[in-house]
Amino acid sequence: MSTTLAVLLAGVLLKCIISYQGETEHVAAKQLIGSLRTALAVQSARIISTTGEAGLLALAQQNPMTWLQERPKNYLGEYYSPKNEALPKGHWYFDRSARTLVYLPSSEKSFSSGIQKILVFKVEFIRVSAPVHAGKGIAGLVLEERDEQAIAYNTNAGSLPRVHFSEKK
Repeated sequence: MSTTLAVLLAGVLLKCIISYQGETEHVAAKQLIGSLRTALAVQSARIISTTGEAGLLALAQQNPMTWLQERPKNYLGEYYSPKNEALPKGHWYFDRSARTLVYLPSSEKSFSSGIQKILVFKVEFIRVSAPVHAGKGIAGLVLEERDEQAIAYNTNAGSLPRVHFSEKK
C-alpha cells in the first residue's frame, strides 16, 4: 500500500515540476522580448533623430539580438530557413530569410497551452495616420508576435510559420 502511495505522490510531484519548468520558460521568453522592445525603442529614437524614416526601415531589417549588449546563452545565431527539428529545443535563432526571431521551447507542453508552441517575432514598420492638414503622420517600429496561435510542432516543416509579438490582454 505504501509503495502505491509513493508512486502516486511521485507522479503528482513530477507533474508539478514539469508545469513549473514550462512557466519558467514562458517568463524567461517574455523577459527577453521585453528587453528587445526596450532596445528597439532606444535604437528607434536614436535613428529617427538622425536618419529619419529611411533609418527606421533599415533598422527593421536587422536581427534584434544585435541590439543587446550580451546575447542570451540560449541564442543559436542566424540561419536561412532552418529546419526546426534539426535545432536544439529551448533556444532562440534569427531566420534571415523571413527576418524573424524564433524560439523553440524545450518544454514538452509549453506556455500552459497543453501543446508545443513555436514563438516567432518580427520587427514591423508602422505608421499612424495624421489628419490631412497635419502631414504624413508618425512612423515607428514594433516587435510583434506573428499570428498569436498555438502551432503544433511539425517536424516535417522546412520553414516556420510567421508570427507577431504583442501581448494579448
